[in-house]
Amino acid sequence: MSANDPYTREEDSRFTLRINSKLLEAIKLEAQKCKRSTGKQIEFILEQWLSENTPKK
Repeated sequence: MSANDPYTREEDSRFTLRINSKLLEAIKLEAQKCKRSTGKQIEFILEQWLSENTPKK
């Protein structure tokens, strides 16, 4: 747990993001289908994109 924020784990960082409302609604719907929070759904989407688009060593 972070000393400054009891809700954020040490290995995690807080990040504020402004996002188009329609895009956010679409992500929220997908998150509900996958039983994830919206934030975790965004994290999942980013991880998936990085694994598909980052050159392998």
